[in-house]
Amino acid sequence: MHFLYPEGEWALNRVKDEPQHVFFKKFGEAMPEADWNDPGTKQGVYMIGPDAEYLEGGGAISGSPEKVRRRLEKALERWKKISKKKRYANKKVPRAGSVMPPEYEGKDFVLRVHLRDLPRGKGDDSGRRVTKADRRNRMWMAFTEWAWNENWIAFDKAKEFVTKSKRPQPVDAAVVTKLCRDVLVDNVRGQTPRWKKEHVKLAELTMRRIGTKRGRWTIEYRGKAEMEAGAQKFAPILYGQAVWNPKKREFESLDLLAIGIRAGAGRFNQRKRDVGPAPMGIALGFHKP
Repeated sequence: MHFLYPEGEWALNRVKDEPQHVFFKKFGEAMPEADWNDPGTKQGVYMIGPDAEYLEGGGAISGSPEKVRRRLEKALERWKKISKKKRYANKKVPRAGSVMPPEYEGKDFVLRVHLRDLPRGKGDDSGRRVTKADRRNRMWMAFTEWAWNENWIAFDKAKEFVTKSKRPQPVDAAVVTKLCRDVLVDNVRGQTPRWKKEHVKLAELTMRRIGTKRGRWTIEYRGKAEMEAGAQKFAPILYGQAVWNPKKREFESLDLLAIGIRAGAGRFNQRKRDVGPAPMGIALGFHKP
């Protein structure tokens, strides 16, 4: 919502003439007033026509899977009528995928980051985010059962992750530190600021070429990290592989995993009932279309 409909008068004035805000505002004004003016953030699930027509949607209250299903059914009913009336041409549904945030457009090398909690063993439900009482009293909180999130990170040069050596070579320390500070964080369930420089106690990552096939190099990554800020901690092991095209000087794919134990709770990351220690996994990836 930072670009579509931010909170606060100052922020709204900042985007008032932006096309995306005007589009979303037009859609919102066509919504039922109770849905559009739901207290709090405008984050939610929305079904929008190509000219900002209201099909369905709602704020955070729309998080229940059953509620989303009903809204989708209503949206399809409205779409059939609107598309017929306005003679919209149906097109194939594109492959699902994330839209890269605008601040990363045009960067030399951008990785998409997925974060999630990992299983804790059979019968261990200590990591449940929401109690039965929560769900009974505030149905919209069902969406918080999704222990998953997504981030992005950009690097100045892709070649920082490239070596032709068959012996392990260190990835530049500044690059590894940036990786640790920016995205090896616990925002699986909510907002967490990046680690400060002094919070990074260990940041190591090596790379080596382990094979060549059809002119492409396969590069392997190994490393480990430790971040600590008071009670908040994360100590992952890192492993990954990439395929580099030396002729085009570009990656065809890169996958890097960071898996380890995290602990502690931040102000906004919804960990107060789940301070751990518990396992968490972070996956960074790039695959050329």
